[in-house]
Amino acid sequence: MEERVRSFNKLPRPKQTPSGLPNHWVFGVCHVDLHPPGDLVLAVQPQSSYLLQGGPAQILSLGTGPDKAEAIIPCLLDAFITGGALNPMARQPTDPPPFAPWTWSTLDPEIAEAVQDGLRNHGIRPELCQVGICSAEERDILETARARIFEMLLPAVDHDLPTTVDQGDSTRCHGCGMSRESFFQPLKKCARCNKAFYHSKECQKKHWKQHKPACLPLGNVPDLDAYTYYNSRARADPAAQALMRSLNLGPPPPHGGIALPLRRLVVTGQDTSENMQLLFGPQWERHIKEDHETARIECLLNPPPGSPSHVMNAWMDDGSLIPSPRPATEAEQQRVKKVKEMQALIQRRIGVGKSPSSGDMQAILANFGANWSTELATYTLAKNTMDQGVPSGGYRA
Repeated sequence: MEERVRSFNKLPRPKQTPSGLPNHWVFGVCHVDLHPPGDLVLAVQPQSSYLLQGGPAQILSLGTGPDKAEAIIPCLLDAFITGGALNPMARQPTDPPPFAPWTWSTLDPEIAEAVQDGLRNHGIRPELCQVGICSAEERDILETARARIFEMLLPAVDHDLPTTVDQGDSTRCHGCGMSRESFFQPLKKCARCNKAFYHSKECQKKHWKQHKPACLPLGNVPDLDAYTYYNSRARADPAAQALMRSLNLGPPPPHGGIALPLRRLVVTGQDTSENMQLLFGPQWERHIKEDHETARIECLLNPPPGSPSHVMNAWMDDGSLIPSPRPATEAEQQRVKKVKEMQALIQRRIGVGKSPSSGDMQAILANFGANWSTELATYTLAKNTMDQGVPSGGYRA
């Protein structure tokens, strides 16, 4: 261990990576069914998704945070000393020389504290004995990186994983059979039966044919999309009707769209899970979760006159209701901040009150390098909620 510490402390520690991005890394531990099974320490640079790996080792089965930290630290240091290569001799001449992080963070506060203490005890340079807690977005990036490396390891992964997981067992993904310790995101329940668990939507879709016969509510609760539920079940539900009246909606007309009720729920802060179910059905999250999230962010941004969103929403915000949206969650605050930063980029390029062209969009997204596609949704939301000089009535609902 002493030699590891010496080698790590000798590494250069630039404030930026060789590609010019912030030298910040997020690390975590995941289980993989190798021969024999073990745990990998993965570290990813969020803005580039560049991945380093250390291990395998026995980590997650250890009892206490300090014990896990003592197993994590050698793997973490090795990842940076070798540049992430399991075999240092496999490094390519084009690979950047190894370097230490400027800052780093992890997922679990308990592990962060234990790793901090362990680094300090082993004599790691003091400025790196501070381990932060990663954001939800960084956790998503780490999970994406994990999925990528698992694809590479697939030939070595144990193919004797259980092909059938018992209903209600939350310790394994019911699709691929891998344990929940293999993922950086918690397993998610099947929204229909609440008895099957999956690590991703893709895995759930692949497993649907096998799971369908056991998905309990299918026999007596039809899976209605939000539009159909609003125009059929909600029309006949007294509680839903009372909610509609409170939103100045009245009974939905035949084939009425859902943009208006969704917008009014959000604007008035009544978009609780219970109310969403009343109007859009028990499967509303499955069908319109993204629409709801976008409506929330739009409302929190409060688009100014001259923005496409302001003009498009004018017919829904007819002055009959007092806006009082629910306070933003921490994740929503981060997304609002990100949208405003994108708006600043757009305005610096084209000025205020102007509409960006497709060429402007390409130039702005080029700032994000290979990750430009992940910023496209943010760009679209930023553009639609900023003043572009759109006249009142310039858009039709």
